[in-house]
Amino acid sequence: MANDGTAGARRETRLLLATIAISVGMLLLLARFRFPEEAARQTVEPAPAPLERLAARATFDELAGIMADLERRILPVITVLAGQDDAGLAYVPAVRMTPDRAVAMLPGDSRLAAVNGATAPAILMRDAVRELIVVEPPVPGTGAAVPATGGRPGPRYVAVVEVSGGTPAVRPVYVGRTDTFADPGWSDPLLNIAAAQQSMPAGAAVFSLDGAFIGLATGRGGGVAIVPAMTLRHVAETAPAAPARRADLPFEVQPLTPDLAKAAGARRGVMISYVSDPKLPVLSGDVVRSIDGEAVTSVGGYQALVQSRKPGAFVELVVVRRGDPQTLAVTALEADGAQPAGAASEFGAVLRQVSGAGAEVVRIESGTPAFRAGIRQGDLIVAVEGETQPDADAVIRRYRAAGQGDMLLLTLHRDGSHRVVAVEKR
Repeated sequence: MANDGTAGARRETRLLLATIAISVGMLLLLARFRFPEEAARQTVEPAPAPLERLAARATFDELAGIMADLERRILPVITVLAGQDDAGLAYVPAVRMTPDRAVAMLPGDSRLAAVNGATAPAILMRDAVRELIVVEPPVPGTGAAVPATGGRPGPRYVAVVEVSGGTPAVRPVYVGRTDTFADPGWSDPLLNIAAAQQSMPAGAAVFSLDGAFIGLATGRGGGVAIVPAMTLRHVAETAPAAPARRADLPFEVQPLTPDLAKAAGARRGVMISYVSDPKLPVLSGDVVRSIDGEAVTSVGGYQALVQSRKPGAFVELVVVRRGDPQTLAVTALEADGAQPAGAASEFGAVLRQVSGAGAEVVRIESGTPAFRAGIRQGDLIVAVEGETQPDADAVIRRYRAAGQGDMLLLTLHRDGSHRVVAVEKR
């Protein structure tokens, strides 16, 4: 009987525990229906809200509309400049700071070249150290100047104008913190962009979304830095009123290739390819190593140094002649408006005068009018539009005087025979 009583007690205990468990489960189930927000809090990854997606799309469309409107307002105050150096063409935007002056950042060893067939603008001021240039826009006095701001961008979107293939483009860039820092090359502090969503290439123009000019990007400062608009406006307003007088030297130069360097006994510099005045103390084949103590490493650098001198001034050259360095003095001449010696004009060829014969093609640039006409390095231009024995300046003058789309007839001497080619003015 005792065993039956013990077994009954155990069954009652199990029934009681089962009842408690079922009751607890029912209470938890009722709680989920009674307090649904508690269950919502336990959801790990809620489904994306449709309204949030619509808001993001609306924000993107709004920004795209702002950029399209901004582009219509900005591009009329932008002039595209092309800087030509040994590496090729580099395009930068020049911003019109006054009705007749625009500023741009251009490397000091670059020379201005024509863009899309247009004549390169006149240079009013050039600072090779700060890589700053002030030019006269193609049609001065007809365009409105850009409004400038003295504020610091960030955190916000800005509009960045850069040039690709001769065509300016505007894109938005999100800018975070902006600091100022002192640069010894500038009287005013520069802006340092500490956090930018995308890079800003040197020379790019930066605008606020309301169309105010913030400044020009520069490679100085070890990161993304901006020369403020108010500083640039002061530089533009104080630039000379007339194009700067450019100096030139009466000889032509070419790059120093490894073979030429070995033959000349010089490790760096540019080689003199032609001397127009036989009374000069330099010879064809000499290597110019420095100008007034400043090292020469490229044709572009040579031209920048020469053009920064004053016409009529004595220029001290260190030249290497068959391994023997010599110090010589040459008087700088005033450039006559033609391209400097050794530079390719919009015509597309570097020419040198061959006395009693014509103009020899020293170098030809791919894709230019001269190249498309079939002119090649080593050709001798013996006539242009019937004018025989033309010098280099005569060929360039004829090309510039031609109308857009006109065909210029040139007679070439190549490999012992003559041929006529047609160069289209672009």
